[in-house]
Amino acid sequence: MTHVIDQKPSFWTRPRLFVGVCVVVIAGIGGALYTQDSVKSSATLVTTTQQPAAQIMAHKDYLEVEPIASTAPEPDRSLELWALPAGGTPVSLGLLPEDGKGIIGLNPRQQETISQPVELMVSSESKGGSLSKQPTGPTVYQGALAAR
Repeated sequence: MTHVIDQKPSFWTRPRLFVGVCVVVIAGIGGALYTQDSVKSSATLVTTTQQPAAQIMAHKDYLEVEPIASTAPEPDRSLELWALPAGGTPVSLGLLPEDGKGIIGLNPRQQETISQPVELMVSSESKGGSLSKQPTGPTVYQGALAAR
């Protein structure tokens, strides 16, 4: 007489174990990427009459621009964003997006400039931005970029 033992397989069979490990690894990588791209600092830029105009969120290698008030530059002008380091010369961070909302990529020098609290300023420049690499037009907005 032979006895057949009906043995149920374990829930954690090799395929399920492999899938479980993959899910954990993917979640870990996704979490690491998400935290690397988090907002490092932010600023609310105000007009010369102290009215909020734009929100700037600084990530590791780009700035996210979110308009608060709709103010478009004159047709022959561009709005240029500057970092004003204490005791240093202004560093252009790029042109604000035409419609006010968007992303401005940062090179390593710009990233270094905003890696600490710094004053931001937006000037009205000739179309395409300042040719002298320094602000030449009037200040339109300003505000402090501070760590979050």
